[in-house]
Amino acid sequence: MKLTFKITATVLITVISLLIFFGFFIIKDEKKFLETLQNRQGKTIVNIISISILDSVLLSDYAAIDTIVENISQAYKNIISIQVSMNDKVVSQAFKEEMSKDEKSSFKSNVVIDDVVLAKVVITVSNLEDSKLIDKRVEYMIFISSLITCLLIFILILIIKYLLINKINFISKSTKQIKLNNLHKHIEINTNDEFKDLANNINEMTKQLDKEIQENRSKTKLLSEQSKMASLGEMLGNIAHQWRQPLSVISSAATGSKLQKEMEMLEDKDFYRAMDSINNSAQYLSQTIEDFRGFFNPNNIKIREIEISKTIKKVLNIVNSQFAAKNIKIIKNINNITLKSIENELIQVLINILNNSKDALLDKEAENKLIFIKTYKKDDILCIEVLDNAGGIKDDVIDKVFEPYFTTKHQAKGTGIGLYMSHDIVINHLKGNITVSNENFIYEDVNYIGAKFTIEINL
Repeated sequence: MKLTFKITATVLITVISLLIFFGFFIIKDEKKFLETLQNRQGKTIVNIISISILDSVLLSDYAAIDTIVENISQAYKNIISIQVSMNDKVVSQAFKEEMSKDEKSSFKSNVVIDDVVLAKVVITVSNLEDSKLIDKRVEYMIFISSLITCLLIFILILIIKYLLINKINFISKSTKQIKLNNLHKHIEINTNDEFKDLANNINEMTKQLDKEIQENRSKTKLLSEQSKMASLGEMLGNIAHQWRQPLSVISSAATGSKLQKEMEMLEDKDFYRAMDSINNSAQYLSQTIEDFRGFFNPNNIKIREIEISKTIKKVLNIVNSQFAAKNIKIIKNINNITLKSIENELIQVLINILNNSKDALLDKEAENKLIFIKTYKKDDILCIEVLDNAGGIKDDVIDKVFEPYFTTKHQAKGTGIGLYMSHDIVINHLKGNITVSNENFIYEDVNYIGAKFTIEINL
């Protein structure tokens, strides 16, 4: 709900409440005042009648009394009836049958001389016209009050808008620039009130925020460089493992052929077999170089269509030799799913996760060292799961594994940046999500527990 609406509604409710509160007493006083006027009018009329018939009462001139009563009855339209009695005997009376008797008032007066009551006068007055007059006056007052209220509300809204809302809207628009990462735009407001203090506080906060963002960018860049160096070290180790066997084959074939030639025992079929072995090993070395070169090629950091099965095959080609040397078995359950993503970034994440599982398995010294890789599609999301049987991650640290420099390994084995960079790559580069949990599972009738990393990427 907009602040403008809230303030306007508050002002409106306040003014109307005050109008009702004070209006109630004003209308009450107005009605009381008009009722007092009615009573005075009634008393005045009955006294006029008493004075007018005084001489006629003294002379017992009933005809004159009738004339006076009739004339006064006609003179005042709100009189319903007039009754004059002498010695408890009605000597004159006048009635108006057409007058409403629903709202009426009675007034009495005595014709007195020397403290002797000579006659009694009773009149009945209709209050209908006066009630209508009261209602009209009340309606008029309500109309005037409503008009004044609307005018006051309008004036108050203009004042509030000038003094409050315009400044709030200005600050709101300025803070939107911060949301758009325009942290260098300061809020300039020409007042000497609390809004200027607020603007200064926001400017100071923005300045501090910009400073912290720049520091975080520098730290992230440093972490990225450290991660690349760590990956490079891993790659060099993998290359050494990948090349050891082919180089051994080339060396054995070359020295064997040379020895046979010196002893004049080299036959054509042995020569060609040795050359084929050397050539196959050289081709394998060349393909290995291509795989590693492709991983570090800057041209491969663009979004393009990839097949997840081929991407995982590239990952395993890079790490297989080290995992095989440590007797770590990788079990695959791959559904070939096509997606658009940055392949090299995804390869780096998977290598980091696999290396993390490898280190955990080596620390546990388990007899069966297992890593499961599974891919599947859930709605419009590609899910990649990497599960090991290294015993899982402790509950008190599992929520910290993606924090920078956090590691459960010995200082010589880990820097704590691999999983942090993996999390950063998945969230910010691949626009996906990565989570970790502990899972109990059964494989070949044996119960295991391990850490499961799940990567989710929109297709």
